[in-house]
Amino acid sequence: MSGLIAIIAAVLLIVYAIQHDKKSTDNKWLKDWGFWVITAVILVAGVFSLNDSSPSSVFAVVMFLALLGLLYWRITDRSKKDLHGKKRVLHTLITGFLVVFWLFLTSFVSSSISPDDHTTYIPAHSKTSKEEKRNYIRLDGEKIYYTSSKKYSLNQTDDSWSAATAKVNNVTVYKTEEGYTYGSKRGRKEIQGMLTINVTVKALKDIEVSMDSATVSIPNINEQHDIETKEDWDDLDKGISKTGTLYVPIYKLHKTNSIKSLRLKFGCQQQNSDDPDDFDHDYDMTLNLN
Repeated sequence: MSGLIAIIAAVLLIVYAIQHDKKSTDNKWLKDWGFWVITAVILVAGVFSLNDSSPSSVFAVVMFLALLGLLYWRITDRSKKDLHGKKRVLHTLITGFLVVFWLFLTSFVSSSISPDDHTTYIPAHSKTSKEEKRNYIRLDGEKIYYTSSKKYSLNQTDDSWSAATAKVNNVTVYKTEEGYTYGSKRGRKEIQGMLTINVTVKALKDIEVSMDSATVSIPNINEQHDIETKEDWDDLDKGISKTGTLYVPIYKLHKTNSIKSLRLKFGCQQQNSDDPDDFDHDYDMTLNLN
């Protein structure tokens, strides 16, 4: 829009110059190099701003055309007469003042009607797309965003109990975004990381898994926590395997490789057993992260 205005103005200026030269016998505009310089500037400005339809650009182009007209009028005013009884030096000063005033007005109005550089409108779908690009894990209906992660494949099995076997498949350490708080059992506190432990329990007899009371201790950062889990472990019939993820918050974590080892503890009980020595079992697994 703004470019089209400039191009139309240049065309009208040429048409007006042709009509002027037909009537004038001494002052021919089409033979004046200043006229063609100004016309060329207007055309170039129009071509480069053809795709710009912002209100600020339209206003700037209109002010630019007015300023060029003012300057051309001052340059081509070769008369010896005074301007409204004033000396020509005052005429020049007034022209200069008007140039400065136009520039100030253009800058002020353009900035007033332009969008705020510090407030960018983001459509709802763009916000969603941007949010989806951030990495997160979901727990308790919340998205826990993280900046980096490190996964350790372990495949460590404990078959010391006759009624079941427990296997830790992998452990992943997440460095959470700054300022994230977490906790229901322990009250909400700021954390720096999240630990996930992927576990498989295979029942060799009918058992109950007390995973809700499981704990994880991390010696080298001096932290011990209860776990959170999405799965309902509880009863497992003979021959059934169940795999689930345990979630552990970490209060102090500098890097994803800061944790060297951890200790996972949880209990199981047989549903039907008369042997008190084999009725229940406490799994106590030390996991080395290398």
